[in-house]
Amino acid sequence: MLRPRALILASPFLLLSLVLSACGGGSGPDETPSASPASVNTFTPGTSASPGVVTSSPSPAPVPAPVPAIAPAANISLPPGFAAYPVATGFFRPTSIALAGDGTLYISERHGSVERIVDADGDGVFESSVTFAQTGGEITGLLPAPDGGLYVSATGVLLLVRDADGDGSADSSVEIVPDLPHGRHQNNGLVLGPDGKLYLTNGSTCDDCDDPDERSATILQANPDGSDLRVFAAGLRNPYDLAFDAQGRLWATDNGSDTPCETFDELNLIIDGGDYGWPYAEDGCDPLSDGLLPAADLGLHTASTGIVSYGAQQFPPIYRGNLFITLWGSFFAEPELPPQLLRSPIDDTENGPHATVETFAEGFAHPIDIVVDRDGTLLVLDYGEDGDDTPGTLYRIVYTG
Repeated sequence: MLRPRALILASPFLLLSLVLSACGGGSGPDETPSASPASVNTFTPGTSASPGVVTSSPSPAPVPAPVPAIAPAANISLPPGFAAYPVATGFFRPTSIALAGDGTLYISERHGSVERIVDADGDGVFESSVTFAQTGGEITGLLPAPDGGLYVSATGVLLLVRDADGDGSADSSVEIVPDLPHGRHQNNGLVLGPDGKLYLTNGSTCDDCDDPDERSATILQANPDGSDLRVFAAGLRNPYDLAFDAQGRLWATDNGSDTPCETFDELNLIIDGGDYGWPYAEDGCDPLSDGLLPAADLGLHTASTGIVSYGAQQFPPIYRGNLFITLWGSFFAEPELPPQLLRSPIDDTENGPHATVETFAEGFAHPIDIVVDRDGTLLVLDYGEDGDDTPGTLYRIVYTG
């Protein structure tokens, strides 16, 4: 059950709209988008438990990273000084990336395969892919476990798979959280918190309804072994991925409702016991009139997916502390919001953190997940084109100056 909590909300207000350029588009990973607004707006979310105020201090210059010895991707547009390199490809409908502490990189394919990709010579390009595990259900989330295993978020279940003999492939699989509600959506991304707890998203079983299972449309919290599962936050239609920032605040992407409700995708600051208002149908489908306010509007049916907080030093200081968010992209809008990578600077104010959103990179087919590599570069996973089975690609974004 949710624990009641007194919350103080700052007054919502709109900042200058950040207009995103229009090109391309496509359907989302689990539902068909319709219209989309021409702009992304920003709001002041509810205060967190410890919002804090960051004092300014000198920031070190960017730390150089090795540039892959391949041609940069001509299709990806980025700010000056950045380049994207296609460092692995050939994946069939990839959905999630996980980076282990030893540098091992895992990529899930939607039909239930987990691939371990290898950069043998350390040049930033992955030469081979080996199947690490084969699971049932559709995989939409991966996360390295504290004990060296790998969490796999598949339809209705959270698995913990292990390679006990060290041969590079999993030899055991345990359901640590079974029987999760699923239907229209399922359990997706997950993250370990600074408190040592495991946080897992779980989407609604429907588009707009009062779901009978309290675990639907929520973010769940558990111990690393899956025990003591509880609802941490509710009222989130299809929360897709999670990220903790350097101050220990939890952020989530959330996919809005379809026709007839038509609500925008959200960036949310997640607090313990928070209710974010879904479903909205009884009061006119307005996410601004129920529950905690979103931190930002990510567009209508853009299918916001992966999220990461950037705390490395490979990028210039202006990007440090930013959230980076992958958008699948919408279509049939005036104008369309194309598949893209967003960045969201977070400003700490006396009323709590305040988010803005802007385009960082375009040119992907359908970006779906993102991690920060150990050298501070960004790894962006592109699902590819679903209709013609175009292979998925992993891009490395490097600041070259």
